[in-house]
Amino acid sequence: MSIVSITKASKLTGKSRQTLYKHLQNGQLSLSTDVNGSKGLDTSELIRVYGQLKIDKLTTVQVDTTRHELTKQIDNNVNRDSQQLTELEKELALSKLKIEEQQKQLDLKQDTINAKQETIDSLKTALKLLEHRQDKSGTIEPPKEDNVSEPQKNGISVDDNSNTGLFGRLKKLFN
Repeated sequence: MSIVSITKASKLTGKSRQTLYKHLQNGQLSLSTDVNGSKGLDTSELIRVYGQLKIDKLTTVQVDTTRHELTKQIDNNVNRDSQQLTELEKELALSKLKIEEQQKQLDLKQDTINAKQETIDSLKTALKLLEHRQDKSGTIEPPKEDNVSEPQKNGISVDDNSNTGLFGRLKKLFN
């Protein structure tokens, strides 16, 4: 229970302070120490020795006031915790949206990588076919210098529909 001073204990029990000190000295009562290190009498000890305690109206009002203050504090804590929870839920929702957006970007990049890999694979296949044809028929003649434009000389085909670029040579092979 709670620890009270000798004065408060005398009011609660209806005994004088001298009687309480006498009972402390002869061992009927024992002193207790509260969390702050203050010495006093535990109310449970007073009830054990003297029975029912006398509570005046002032104490009842103080208890009601304390309950009211505690209820207010609890309500304030609940409101604050509720606000914090709402904020955390908003942050969580935003984080989920960011993760979804990043997943979409990742999927798009993976699709791009897959498409490029397919292109690389098809070019490797075409190159193998060219090498196989070359082995069968001899050498494949490179395009004539007169018909090759400047970008084609550098190995870049500008016109995919022409008969001189890489795609044109592939068309000739497969036709």
